[in-house]
Amino acid sequence: MPRWRTLGAVSLAAVLIGCVPLPAPKHPRAGGCAVGVAWSTAYASAQPLRALPAGHIQVLRYQVSVAPTTGRRCSSLLLTKRLSLLRGTGPLHIVEIRDLYAHGRLIAERRALVGHEIPDSGTYEARLTLPIPASTPFGRYHVVSLLYARWGQGPSFLIARTQTIFSIRP
Repeated sequence: MPRWRTLGAVSLAAVLIGCVPLPAPKHPRAGGCAVGVAWSTAYASAQPLRALPAGHIQVLRYQVSVAPTTGRRCSSLLLTKRLSLLRGTGPLHIVEIRDLYAHGRLIAERRALVGHEIPDSGTYEARLTLPIPASTPFGRYHVVSLLYARWGQGPSFLIARTQTIFSIRP
């Protein structure tokens, strides 16, 4: 990958995983732009569902979508996550892992503990802004999201996987 594409992909990854704040452009004509916020979110309960016996969990739906599916530099996209699950009582730890791929290569990974946001069986939703910095290379991007669960001190196991695709156009 050419150096400018690598730099642009790394810039997008840094903004998306939230480790670099976006500076305000010093000169609007210098090619920079101020875009949205980094992608940390919290799930909000939309509908309660029945509980399962202790130690059980079942994901009914896990979906990630982006709108619009095509963006431009210096704009933002809206990423929506929907989760419906049935769970039992007890100490349940849920970790969400979001991977960002650019041109087939992993450029960013974000891990978030979300179990405290999902205390009961139900349908949950989260929305977040995906900022597109001025240095982002044109092309196709994949967001892959995985949910892992662990009861108490037991082993972690994959409970759901989803992905979405978006493109950055000139």
